[in-house]
Amino acid sequence: MRETGETTKQGRLPHRGNYYSSPIAGDGKLFVLSQSGGLTVLNNASEWEVLHTADFGEEIYATPAIVDGRIFLRTDGHLYCFGRKAD
Repeated sequence: MRETGETTKQGRLPHRGNYYSSPIAGDGKLFVLSQSGGLTVLNNASEWEVLHTADFGEEIYATPAIVDGRIFLRTDGHLYCFGRKAD
């Protein structure tokens, strides 16, 4: 939303259901996780484009964290860390 409260983007994500974790942004992307374990990665441009989807097969309630170019994602039974391979 803008300062005026006007909606700037609205749409449906591939993974249906409830969303309890907050969406996070980093590296020009928006990361959104559904309760049922669905991850959707969108580009953070004026027109959203789905860049990637994944299904972790476990419930997710926690908001992911981005630290030092890595994203940490906690499901009901696992903690994942994703990032670029070091040179």
